[in-house]
Amino acid sequence: MRIHIVTNIDNGKGLERDYRLLSSLLESWGHRVTGVHFQRSEGVGGADLVIFLEVYEPRLAEGAPRRWLIPNAEWWRPEARPALDDFELVLCKTRDALSHFAPLTPRARHLGFFSEDRWDPAVPRARRFLHVPGGSDAKGTDSVLLAWERHRIPYPLTVVSSLGWPLRPRNVELAGRVDERRLRFYQNASRFHLCPSRYEGWGHALHEGLSVGAAVLVPDTEAMSEIDGCALRMPAAPHGAQGLVRTHAVAPEDVRDAVERCMAFTEADLRRIQEAARDAYLTERERCLASLWEVLGERPALRGGSAAGAGGRGASAGDAAVGGGAGRDAAGAPGSAAEARATGAAPPRIALVIPCHPATAPLLRRAVLALRAQTAAPSSFEVVVVCDGGDPGGAIRAAAEPGSHPFRVEIVDSPRPRGQFPHCSHARNAGFRAARAPLIWFLDADVLLPPEAVEHALSEHDAALARGVPAVLTPALARVALPPAAWIERSAAWAASGAVEGLAPLLAATPLDGVVPDAHGDRLRPGAPGSEPLCDVRDGLPIVWRGLVDALGGFDEWFIGGGAEKGAFVDLLEGARRADLIDMRLLTSVRALRQPQKAATEAFHVHVHRGREERERRAREIGHGARWWRARLAAIRAALSPAVIAAAPDAPAAERLPDCSPGAIEARARLVRGVRAVAAPALRGLYGGVVVVGEAAELLARDVAHVCGLAARVATVAGLAALPANRACGVILSGVLAGATEEERARVLAQARRIVKATGPLLIAEIAGSSAERGAGTAGGDAALAAAEVRVRVERVGV
Repeated sequence: MRIHIVTNIDNGKGLERDYRLLSSLLESWGHRVTGVHFQRSEGVGGADLVIFLEVYEPRLAEGAPRRWLIPNAEWWRPEARPALDDFELVLCKTRDALSHFAPLTPRARHLGFFSEDRWDPAVPRARRFLHVPGGSDAKGTDSVLLAWERHRIPYPLTVVSSLGWPLRPRNVELAGRVDERRLRFYQNASRFHLCPSRYEGWGHALHEGLSVGAAVLVPDTEAMSEIDGCALRMPAAPHGAQGLVRTHAVAPEDVRDAVERCMAFTEADLRRIQEAARDAYLTERERCLASLWEVLGERPALRGGSAAGAGGRGASAGDAAVGGGAGRDAAGAPGSAAEARATGAAPPRIALVIPCHPATAPLLRRAVLALRAQTAAPSSFEVVVVCDGGDPGGAIRAAAEPGSHPFRVEIVDSPRPRGQFPHCSHARNAGFRAARAPLIWFLDADVLLPPEAVEHALSEHDAALARGVPAVLTPALARVALPPAAWIERSAAWAASGAVEGLAPLLAATPLDGVVPDAHGDRLRPGAPGSEPLCDVRDGLPIVWRGLVDALGGFDEWFIGGGAEKGAFVDLLEGARRADLIDMRLLTSVRALRQPQKAATEAFHVHVHRGREERERRAREIGHGARWWRARLAAIRAALSPAVIAAAPDAPAAERLPDCSPGAIEARARLVRGVRAVAAPALRGLYGGVVVVGEAAELLARDVAHVCGLAARVATVAGLAALPANRACGVILSGVLAGATEEERARVLAQARRIVKATGPLLIAEIAGSSAERGAGTAGGDAALAAAEVRVRVERVGV
């Protein structure tokens, strides 16, 4: 799409930052963006969409079929109300702005906005204050400087402003205009950010402060109250009116009080504030991206936290179309497992999903032909070929030859939603939705599978079920060491004949580069097991359960191809593995071959580079445990147990998976509430960390840390003995003594008392009933916990 953004594109203030952020985001999504200065004398044509940031000049939108306005309520004049009728949408950055524009036009809706992520963990943090008014005199700078001057505040403050200020109190560094590198350093080095603005249409300094995990101080006003993650809200008095809004001012005395409260924060408080600030920043960013996707008419399959973050709305029609394999099955959609059961035919066990565009049709022909040599029964697998961008010339259908193979081949059309480039993410999601099997193998059109591949994949899948650990498999890869034209010529006779017997001699005479990605070539040795644990895969051809793909949301359709889309999906899988929800294994018994193909165009490489940068950003968020990722983990937990039981209903190990039924979840929540009611008064005011052991330990640790402001860690009963003595301010034993013998009780209590500091509390949450009565295994215990009685008592060590 051709998009023009009209604004003051070079004002050196927040408006220019708005323009640069929005244009770079839209360009990364594949749109052609042009910035137009609002004072341009002549009109500019040829745009599909014109977006006006704050300003509006009708002559600059002539001929454009779509017009949007992203206004700032404090700069919009009430007499300009008739101009709002010219816009298809009026997108408000804050809900406060929406409350002012909604009475003026029915086209107003909330969009949100986001600022640049300034996080730099390498910069050491210090207890100092930062105030960044930039080139604006409406950021409350006069109150900040007066507070330091009048009350002789002894703590260091840095003010980054291009304006001249007459007051120069001691302990205040007036930095003037600084470059981006220096500003980033100031933002990360200062633990406290002062933002007492009279009004904020969005507030880049405020949100950049949240991005670095700082304790951000803001006025307690309408626009500020909707922004999560701020450490303190300062009282503010009405100051006047500007545009459509009321402005407020923070008194110097209130600035002083807020500064003193900040200096009283403990290190545990600051760690909690940092996590809350980062979570708020990342969540708001995901909300805005999801909203922008929606108004553009393009909805991605995966956008972390978007469903939960969009003002509490439920899943949209677009969400329902992407996921929900169980619901689709129940409805009996064409080609589904339900349809197979209705006709008496067993669905295949594994589906090979292969996206393809016409340029790679010759390689697809060879990939599908090689599958005829599989040692697995043809009825045990199916092939779903997705025509990426359609198949106008019929080259893909001619290469796949549906109906001429002993296994089922289905052709699925997938129009490209984002222009000319191959859109592999969209194609993979379309293939996944069309597949009937409970196990999905995401392949590429240029991959040749050896004859034993499907059989070994199913065997290792069954072995994982027997261990009770959901596993994601990926094969080792090698590449044909020939140029694309040479490989096509050498394999042409075999591809034309269709003789399966000709594959082995062809490959024996074909040079291979011998390189296996991620340096796993040493694992392909005689006598090696069929699969081995894998902890560092960054790409590959994953074999994943349908239920897990549903829980992950499929492939993120923001990515178009070039490997980043697979890598971003594998990053999600790795995050689930680090949370001990799944196991990732290298299929060492299978070495797939990648056929050579022509290099992509330079324009495509630009998009691929942007995709890799976005993938790295999201991988960092997963590693930091962002809020959207924690919500995704909860969905994965809820999906794993039914997925495993449906895949292997007779596997006794499946019963050892955590029970995620509503009754079990409520039981664990009831336990947490009971322990919290006693833990909060017993732990409040203490300094140090809490150790949580036993039932629902992860939930308890998170809840206690939030309520009591303490660092909390989870330990096992066996791990108590390894903890240092006198290091914790409290220990919570949740259900670990239920059904234990007297000797076991005495041993656990002695270990718990040893690690608690003098006079620290020992909270014992006992669950009525023996372990036999509560059921064997986690699932049985969770189910019986719903009717069990929770008794909590506090014992003071050393008293």
